[in-house]
Amino acid sequence: MTGERDTAAWRREVLPRRSPAARFPWLALAGAVATIVAATVLVLGMGDTLSSRDGSAGRLLPLQAASPPATSPSEPFPPETSSPRTPWPPPGSTASGPPPQEPPPAEPGIDEVLVRLRHAVDQGVAAGDVRDDVGLDLGNVIERMLDHGERSRADVASLRHKIATRAREGAITGGRAEQLRVILDGAVP
Repeated sequence: MTGERDTAAWRREVLPRRSPAARFPWLALAGAVATIVAATVLVLGMGDTLSSRDGSAGRLLPLQAASPPATSPSEPFPPETSSPRTPWPPPGSTASGPPPQEPPPAEPGIDEVLVRLRHAVDQGVAAGDVRDDVGLDLGNVIERMLDHGERSRADVASLRHKIATRAREGAITGGRAEQLRVILDGAVP
């Protein structure tokens, strides 16, 4: 403005920047942690299904249920034969005759098992181990089975599957689900 020349020039200042590679370890670490957490949740969620002592078709995972059963064209090993048992007490001892044999305990009828199962479900609802709507659903299924004259293995397997599914969903606690499975094991039509 005054005709003087401005000696000050615009200067360019370079600010230090973080390189994009500095963020990579954090992203990799977050991805690894998320993968580990997801795998843990998956394993814990399927743990009940995989560790169950019940191997019925109602307890199979979807992939197992969809695949055909493994059959071998010929038996690779001969069936095991039991070795002769030694009598007890050993011969020559002074035992008085064979021990009295107790009759095997009579297995409960399917109706009795279903009534016990219904009672256990009601107790579970009262104790808070079984969600109300699930208790109602299981009760209806059990009542239908009791009212229906003929029961089949498919009905029992369906009930086992329903209990396992509800346990995986968290609608039935693990201990109560195991109790229901044990009771249902006696229901062999």
